[in-house]
Amino acid sequence: MEKNLRDRLFTVFLGVPLVLGMIFFVPQYNFIVFSIFLIIMTVVGSFEMSRMLFGKVTAIGYLASTLPLIQYLQGILKFNPQIPDIIYVSLLLLSFMIEIKAGEKDNFKQSLERAGKNALLITYPGYLISFFLRLLAIEGITSYAVMMFLVLVFGNDIFAYVFGRLFGKNNKGIVKVSPNKSVAGFVGSFFSAIALSFGYYAIFKGNLPYISVLFRIALGAGVSIAANIGDLIESVFKRSAGVKDSGNIFPGRGGALDSMDSEIASAPLFFLLFKLIMEAM
Repeated sequence: MEKNLRDRLFTVFLGVPLVLGMIFFVPQYNFIVFSIFLIIMTVVGSFEMSRMLFGKVTAIGYLASTLPLIQYLQGILKFNPQIPDIIYVSLLLLSFMIEIKAGEKDNFKQSLERAGKNALLITYPGYLISFFLRLLAIEGITSYAVMMFLVLVFGNDIFAYVFGRLFGKNNKGIVKVSPNKSVAGFVGSFFSAIALSFGYYAIFKGNLPYISVLFRIALGAGVSIAANIGDLIESVFKRSAGVKDSGNIFPGRGGALDSMDSEIASAPLFFLLFKLIMEAM
């Protein structure tokens, strides 16, 4: 059985039921069990990213890994919602301040590269995935709303594979970093995610806020585009770092970043769109 198919079967038959259980059976305290799982995964992912960028876990890597925990505490303790963003900006400024001195060692020849790497490390995955934790902290959020995001992400991934296998034989290679990706896969996943958005809302609308037709399209299309970008940019990072997988915590699947790339990229967009939906009620 080829690796891609095995990975997807693993997700469907083990990963999805596990996530469903954490979300639906323990929704208390902003889905505490799922939130802890997400925080741990993001900490591991931050360490993986730091190793890809710098060959080791740096001090900035350790600090960046705390962003999801800070976001969770904000949701639970209800302190000022701007504080996680202030900490994020403060970490960026700290990394700049460090580079002002560290750059003296090579007369600032590598300063742009180091500053860019640190900015990326602070943003990806910790800050981006913190938007998922913001979603979990929305007042009145339901397990069905949280699962809508995951259904769209998982569905996009699965249908990209299905349409690619069925119709992508002669239209592969549109992106060099992932030559097995096909036009059929991208187009199929895009429209499948929109269909899933409509279908999911039709089934569970009694457990969701009212979502207009326009927002249903935006949620499906937005998550699909962002998830595919997340999948591809993770491949770019690994190619650049010269590694096959970001880590090895999941046999046959790789590291935390390999398992979360689509969610990392699409969580901010889904959260912002869903906030607009809630505010329009």
